[in-house]
Amino acid sequence: MKTFFLDQGEFIGGAECFLIDFFNNLTDRELQQVHPTIIGGKSSNYKARLSDKIEIIDFNYPSVKGGSLAKLGHSLRLLSSARSLQKLVKGTKKRQFFSNTPRTHFVMYLAKSILGMSGNWIAMFHDFTIPDFLIKRIAKQANLLVANSMAMRNRLREVIPSKYYNKIRIVENGIDFAHIQNANISQKIEKVLVLGRIDPKKGQLYALEAADLLQERNPNLSFDIVGNAVSTDKQTVDYEKKCHDFVNTRGLQKVRFLNEVDDIFETINQYDLCLFLPTEAETFGRVVTESLAMGKMVLSFDQTGPRDILQNFYYYLGRKGVILNENPFLVEPNNAMSLAEKIGVFADNPSKMQSLCKNARPFVQQYYNLKDTKKRLLGILDE
Repeated sequence: MKTFFLDQGEFIGGAECFLIDFFNNLTDRELQQVHPTIIGGKSSNYKARLSDKIEIIDFNYPSVKGGSLAKLGHSLRLLSSARSLQKLVKGTKKRQFFSNTPRTHFVMYLAKSILGMSGNWIAMFHDFTIPDFLIKRIAKQANLLVANSMAMRNRLREVIPSKYYNKIRIVENGIDFAHIQNANISQKIEKVLVLGRIDPKKGQLYALEAADLLQERNPNLSFDIVGNAVSTDKQTVDYEKKCHDFVNTRGLQKVRFLNEVDDIFETINQYDLCLFLPTEAETFGRVVTESLAMGKMVLSFDQTGPRDILQNFYYYLGRKGVILNENPFLVEPNNAMSLAEKIGVFADNPSKMQSLCKNARPFVQQYYNLKDTKKRLLGILDE
């Protein structure tokens, strides 16, 4: 069956990485089974990361920034995209659709509900930003709803009618251990990494405030902010400027801003401590599992998503005989002082992290392995 994957791919985030990893690990036989075509993939970086065996068709999913989705202008643009999608796939008889982001869900919903476009529809949910009214409508029209975590599954169950619960499946993000370096466990903490899209929701400013608090207490610490704002999103562009202005105003000498990287694992391996600082709940926390897979110490704000992963790791450590009074990986949300204190503790006592980090990769291998992710998603696509 021909499968059209709807993914705007304007930048490389968790949802985009999920599909890129899946595609790049398909065997020739599995490619024939899925018969994938990506509709979207706007970013050149997105295209560059994909195997040349994957067909990509350029497609525009209009932005809905700047107001309610119910506004007439947004609705007309989305409906126009739905018509373009219907025209694009016309003539493909045996087909199914896999939508991967909020905008692609909306376009697909309009194509199915208003235009009557036929075909099996699988909608995957990676974030909490989709309005409840849209989730309810998707649940009615889609054949299957895929959650990327237990937290996302719980959100779906809170919103949709119980008669649609049987449509829900779970496929978590997995790590491709066959194509990453060996874990490089640090002996000390000097180099600190914040990896991800520059965005108020990702909390880079809290890392910079912590760097400011620690620059005299721990002068050997350096902080690298790796990632970019989204050029089409003014909020992220303004936030990036705010971060730069803070560094300049405070005269922080050991802070660098670096562009988005191609090899995430190679980058992580160069650091001693990885910070994940969401300012609101997330469904998963991909950077957390990526960092643990490389044997790195991780500190995260105590938010849904990363909390779930790091609580699981905490219990895993207990089963391995590493007894801890409290979870050492979680920090009070949106609190730069608490973050700085915890960074300082591990920087001053690096031996505290050794038993934690040596168990990190085996934990991820057991619970977040791409082999399992691929197997589950292939099964869903074949239902």
